[in-house]
Amino acid sequence: MVYLKYIFIITLTFIGSVTCAQIRFKAGDEFQRQVITKSNCVLQRGGQTLHVGSVSNIVKTYKVTDATEKGASVTITTDKLIDTVNAMDQNLVYNSAKPGDPNSIIHAGLQKIVNTRPVVSVNHKGEVLNLKRPVSVDDTLLSFTGIQPERLLPGSTLQFMVDFPVNPTLKKGYTWTDASKAAETSYTIYAVSGRTTTITYKTSVLGGNLNSRINGSILIDNLTGIILKRYSQSVSTGYEMVNGVVYTATRRTAITEVSVKK
Repeated sequence: MVYLKYIFIITLTFIGSVTCAQIRFKAGDEFQRQVITKSNCVLQRGGQTLHVGSVSNIVKTYKVTDATEKGASVTITTDKLIDTVNAMDQNLVYNSAKPGDPNSIIHAGLQKIVNTRPVVSVNHKGEVLNLKRPVSVDDTLLSFTGIQPERLLPGSTLQFMVDFPVNPTLKKGYTWTDASKAAETSYTIYAVSGRTTTITYKTSVLGGNLNSRINGSILIDNLTGIILKRYSQSVSTGYEMVNGVVYTATRRTAITEVSVKK
């Protein structure tokens, strides 16, 4: 799961002279983001093998509660969370629209996600300046349920936006690489129109609990920097901890994301 925090904070700094797309936030603006994740994981420990499959559908609203010339305050609300987990011939279903099982630790953890409403201060590029109302993240819960984490840290970018250079010299076929200690991503401009740009990418994430290979595509609004659609497939190998026990793991994940201004 950790690879997402490297992939989608896309600061395309490979050209220092370009101008980045900005959106002029106004109080009352609302943006909706839906993420559907399908994940299959094989956990092994000695002769023991555990198959875990999950499908999650989460819808969030990002509401601008205050806006200035420098940026805005954004409250993030989880409107819907449906998660299905199949493991050890058992099926667990959570639906935020229905009462959860009070005896289920997983239901309680997912309900906490729904009830939490983080508030962030951002600039007009969607970069997080500070987190006014922090939110704790249970990585084990997210890993087991297949839900993708949203890392709201200073310097990161709201996940429905991207720092995208609008330099008109960027043409179809242009490629570049962005590398850090933990990840390396190769980008290619797949298509460009007056309104949108489609970028494909390949990412390698090494050095964590899980090493990942990801292929994906992003459709971006050139004017605002909003990510209209995003799709990725990944294969991750390494180890994960379940109930305090370490397992070797192979995980395959497909993510589809759509964002709109309401």
